[in-house]
Amino acid sequence: MLETMESQLDMTLGPFERLMTFTGHQFSRSSSYARKVLGASLVEIHILDGDRLRPIATAGRATGQGGSAQALLPALRKARDVLIRPLETTGRRPGSAMTGAYLPLRQADGTLIGCYSVVLSARRGPFGAAERRTMRELAELCAMQIELAQMAAPAPSDGSEGIASASPDGIVVADAHNTILAWNAGAERLFGYTAREAIGRSLDIIVPPDARSAHRNGLARVAGDGAPHLIGRSVDLPAMRKDGAEILIELSLSQWLEGGQRRFGAIMRDISERQRMEERLRSAAMVDHLTGLPNRASLDRRLAELLEAKRHLTLLLIDLDGFKEVNDTLGHLAGDMVLAEVARRLRAHTRPGHFLARMSGDEFVVLMEDVANPMEGEWLGETLIDAIEEAITVDDAMVSISASIGIACAGGDETPEALIGDADLALYKAKRGGRGRTQLFTPDLRLRVVEKGLARAELATAWENKQFELYYQPQVTLRDGKLCGAEALLRWVHPVRGVLPPSAFLPLLETDALAIPVGGWIIDEACRQTAEWRASVFPGFRVAVNLFSLQFKSGDLVGEIERALKRHGLPPDALELEITENTILSSDERILKQLTRLRDLGVGLAFDDFGTGFASLSMLRHYPVTKIKIDRSFVSGADVCDKDRSITQALVHMAHGLDIEVIAEGIETMEHHALMRAQGCGMGQGYLYSRPVSARTFRALSCYGGGEQRAAG
Repeated sequence: MLETMESQLDMTLGPFERLMTFTGHQFSRSSSYARKVLGASLVEIHILDGDRLRPIATAGRATGQGGSAQALLPALRKARDVLIRPLETTGRRPGSAMTGAYLPLRQADGTLIGCYSVVLSARRGPFGAAERRTMRELAELCAMQIELAQMAAPAPSDGSEGIASASPDGIVVADAHNTILAWNAGAERLFGYTAREAIGRSLDIIVPPDARSAHRNGLARVAGDGAPHLIGRSVDLPAMRKDGAEILIELSLSQWLEGGQRRFGAIMRDISERQRMEERLRSAAMVDHLTGLPNRASLDRRLAELLEAKRHLTLLLIDLDGFKEVNDTLGHLAGDMVLAEVARRLRAHTRPGHFLARMSGDEFVVLMEDVANPMEGEWLGETLIDAIEEAITVDDAMVSISASIGIACAGGDETPEALIGDADLALYKAKRGGRGRTQLFTPDLRLRVVEKGLARAELATAWENKQFELYYQPQVTLRDGKLCGAEALLRWVHPVRGVLPPSAFLPLLETDALAIPVGGWIIDEACRQTAEWRASVFPGFRVAVNLFSLQFKSGDLVGEIERALKRHGLPPDALELEITENTILSSDERILKQLTRLRDLGVGLAFDDFGTGFASLSMLRHYPVTKIKIDRSFVSGADVCDKDRSITQALVHMAHGLDIEVIAEGIETMEHHALMRAQGCGMGQGYLYSRPVSARTFRALSCYGGGEQRAAG
């Protein structure tokens, strides 16, 4: 009987095929888990079959990459850690580079038995220390699994009875009456019964009590020529040992006729080790490997469970302030050390009933379970900020960061997405108020988002319907009061509300993707109008145009300006670009390169609202600025005093020393005009000369004779 059952196995299979026959699906599970944990495009597990690395499991899709594990076999024989190789790609768009990571699989004695390979997209980010550690852990489990599988896969033999006795798996034969007819040594080890004890008894001895009824019904159905449910496939089932302990086994069932009697054969193996490995992989998929905290997937699951149970919650969304500067100045390894230390401090200041997770990047979340008290959330938030703000030592450098925290409460009816969204709105408001702040969510924040969404849609309509128009405010030389140029200013000619000032829409526009096409139109229209005026009423006229920060990220700002100048026949020195302090303070090398190219082209660069913010004087040396605009707060207004005049005098003197032109904004009276002229300021702009006006009205200023005449009129 046993010989009959065993003969159904193809005993001509080689070691690779036997391995795949017994445990191929286990490796498929492992590779799928690994792909999820590592965020990989492709994961392959290979075993060494002679001099060939043969894949036994693949998760993901091949991406046309060049290179393979087989080509790296000589290097893998020597390697003791992960090998990183850039992969050649074919038929893929630029920016989609792939990286291969390869780790040799070794037995406990160091013998190479295979390779663990991972393909990652460059967009995923660097394959750092945390990813290497994770890959080593997964490969260690895989190597163990291969060794176990090789032990379980019997080698070919002339005697099938010997195979059954030598197999580490339990092999059992039973008849249609549920009586055990054969019982090998593997079954003895698995269940604790000797063959003498088991043969002749009912199979019920290894079936848990609560499963015996279903087992008998299934056996009776098959014995009566009914459809078998388990024959021909592997399933995981509970079984019972002699001592009463329940174990989980993998069962492969077959049937045949012997002397007209139905026989059933079962190959069974204990999958406890596989269970432990899969549990470790499941755990790895739910844990952030850098900090050891639950990750976003774990947070989502916990949050869904709590809200589904109608539990009260307070959620704190924590975003680090100043972390980007750590990465930029000290490197990503230092950044990882800071994140790990922040996680340690957060863990030290949370208590039972708090669920702490790393959400992504430099964002963390604390769930205060069964608490929907915003004041408790705010108190905990302030405590966590104090802990984060303590200096962190990284490679002998002292790092100081802070955090902003958005807080939202749930009474039981919220969805996970809505609760996180509420906390995110509060976080956004906290960050706008400065670093190191907490902010409670209030319903009006959501209303503002709705209003902002409607406003964005209305802005898009305005652009499509050509409702934007350029107004121009004159700039004059203070020495003789003559017109020398103008600043082009955007206005929205609303069909219902009339001409809208910049404060009504610019803060929204400058953060919207629409800023790039609108900014391009402003440059082109200002160049067109300036070329027209220079050819007729305003020879030597120069126009100043304000740039949006997003325009520097478009990648084609310099080319766009060159094309506009060429299209309208305008010399580069007739165009001046005004840059804000935020642009200067970004310290972005890409922005500096673009400004340098523009200056080399001959375009003027003016530093707008100089003196009002945090930009240092040293930046005037690093940026190719040709003009500074003294902010109106130093020139006009009820609170202007002698100190302001001393500041403007110093600014003018410094600019002259750097060979930089100066223009004063906010000149509203003849006194302001005379004062700035006396201090040596070259140009002025303000209501004394004219408010911003349409191009048609501005043309009427061609007969303008000077500030003093205008004021007298």
